Amino acid sequence: MNPSNNTDDIESKEIHSKCALCGKSASGQGESTRIQEVIGGTSYTFDTQDCLNMFKRFKSVYGDEFKGFLAQEQFISDPFWDRAIPKEEEIREIEIEKGRVKPDIIQVIQDLGEIRKIASEIVRTARHEILIIFSTSNAFHRPEHIGGIQLLKDTLTKTTTPATTKRDLNIRILTPLDDQIKATSPELKEQLNIDFRYIEESLQTKMTILVVDRVFSLAVELKDDERNSTYEATYSRSKSTVLSYVAIFESLWKQVELNEKVNKLYEQLKIEDKLHRDFINVAAHELRAPIQPILGLTEVIRSRKGKLNANEQEELLAVIIRNAKRLKTLTENILDINRIESRSLSLNKETLDIDDVILDAIQDIENQIDNKQDLRILHDSKRKGGEEQEGRTFMKADRNRITQVISNLLSNAINFTKTGTIHVYKETEKDGSMRVIVKDTGTGIDPEILPRLFTKFTTKSNKGTGLG
Repeated sequence: MNPSNNTDDIESKEIHSKCALCGKSASGQGESTRIQEVIGGTSYTFDTQDCLNMFKRFKSVYGDEFKGFLAQEQFISDPFWDRAIPKEEEIREIEIEKGRVKPDIIQVIQDLGEIRKIASEIVRTARHEILIIFSTSNAFHRPEHIGGIQLLKDTLTKTTTPATTKRDLNIRILTPLDDQIKATSPELKEQLNIDFRYIEESLQTKMTILVVDRVFSLAVELKDDERNSTYEATYSRSKSTVLSYVAIFESLWKQVELNEKVNKLYEQLKIEDKLHRDFINVAAHELRAPIQPILGLTEVIRSRKGKLNANEQEELLAVIIRNAKRLKTLTENILDINRIESRSLSLNKETLDIDDVILDAIQDIENQIDNKQDLRILHDSKRKGGEEQEGRTFMKADRNRITQVISNLLSNAINFTKTGTIHVYKETEKDGSMRVIVKDTGTGIDPEILPRLFTKFTTKSNKGTGLG
């Protein structure tokens, strides 16, 4: 007999008498209660069925590395085992985490339950990003669909892993738009911090694509979108496959963003085009209004030359001059718009007394008041609160432009105030700033034009060009 062989047999027998997972020896209990199992071509002994099940799970996760642990007798002791048996969901997390570094895998799945299980697991373990493309609005609403919004809500709200809190995740969804999605998307954006963009429904495919952390992808096609017919899914950890889906998503995302910008610009152009056409119509009327009396009255003066007395002639000339000034103001406003848009408008700043500017503007504008209008323009130079103005108020500005602004305000007040008082005053604040206020008893500014009050061509009447 060879002593060496006897020693090997004894050691082999001792190894097989211990549980391959927890290391518990067979002493004190019968061999009949032990479980023998051949795994991967190697025979193992297990103390209980739980040990066998957990051994298989660990081996499926760690592969050949787990054999190395066994060779070094890195067993799980029985007391530790009682305290540290992983929960079922923890085992799944270990398996999925291990899947992040496993070789590329592409798997075709037709079982709906398995599809939903994979979708839920990879969504729950998301660390940074979830991307979803719904090809139809039905897919968005269908509760049992992978990546379906209800599944996404259920999975994320049940998750306790810090990596999947809604604050840390970048969740983006591309979906066709319907009334229900339009109504619910703001709430979902608030609850789960989801960024939505809307695409046209695909006529070629009924496929929903889910990508998690650019590591996992799940593409599911429903054969009949109107009914829950056969599903077919492709689950992949292949880097090239996953990144191809990411490229599709990003391309669509940018395309939608570009389309939104184009549509917004188009709407702005439509508004500006309408304003421009309205301006042309109003400007033509405004230009014609002063030209007609100028031409008509000059013809009268010429035809009645020598027949008009001095007072009659002076009255006609005053009307001509007033309309000529009106025409001059209109043309200057049009030229100013061009200068502003071309950034060539220059300001000649000087130190001036604001009360002098206000009085000059009032004197120039009083000629516009129709004799039939029961209207007065009042001006005072008091501080806010009624205190008397101490000294004069000076400011550095372009006199012509400040006069133009005040004149425009006064002109509007006159046009829209049939009777009453137009009160012009200034308010000096404690911080040194000052406001010039024109207050009238007219109809006021139409609320419809308030948002675009300072936009060119904005007007709400048949008077004025909207350039002031």
